[in-house]
Amino acid sequence: MIGLTFDPATHIYTFEGERLPSVTGMLKYGGLIDFSQIPADILAAAQRRGSTVHQAIHYFNENDLDVEDFVRKFPDYAGYLQAWITFCAQEHFLPLLNEYRVVSRRHRVAGTLDTLGVLNGRPVLIDYATGRPEDVCKNLQTAAYLGLAMEASLEDRKLQKFFNSYPVVKRKAVALHKDGTFTVEPYDEPTDFREFLALTTAFWVVAKHRPRAWRELAEVAA
Repeated sequence: MIGLTFDPATHIYTFEGERLPSVTGMLKYGGLIDFSQIPADILAAAQRRGSTVHQAIHYFNENDLDVEDFVRKFPDYAGYLQAWITFCAQEHFLPLLNEYRVVSRRHRVAGTLDTLGVLNGRPVLIDYATGRPEDVCKNLQTAAYLGLAMEASLEDRKLQKFFNSYPVVKRKAVALHKDGTFTVEPYDEPTDFREFLALTTAFWVVAKHRPRAWRELAEVAA
């Protein structure tokens, strides 16, 4: 979307000159994603795995991944990639928009959805994970991405084209397992997006009265 930028080093979104919190940042700030009790080395390894597999899936979805090269370089992660490849083949999933940045002017929050596409002929927003979806609150996370994407479609032509073709979009998380298998978790609770927005509203209220909120957000998002 025009005017939206993202700095991967600091994980900061900026929209038309204003710094915005991220979807995952809001979930962490609200305590719904909390890895504070996990040893640092284990957490770092999980983050490396998640980042590497996510990048590989992005390239695969864009038909730009040398699968054999990835398996050779990252043998420990090969099963997670194979799980996604198997999911796409078995469930007839066609990814259309991948690693797509979305933003809400109204609620002043931004994020990057994993993929929007067509699953067995039906539109779906999918967020994939190499860990347990419930550990990163995928129900509210997917609701946030879908809500932001629908609002952004008012200005974004690619999103507008997608939602004009598919006005009703389902939400799912796909958990990828090391042994090459996968599990799918559907979400259909209508209050999910409202609950996410409550977290975002609370953050902006705190930030208005206490500038330290941004520092606290950076600490939990680190």
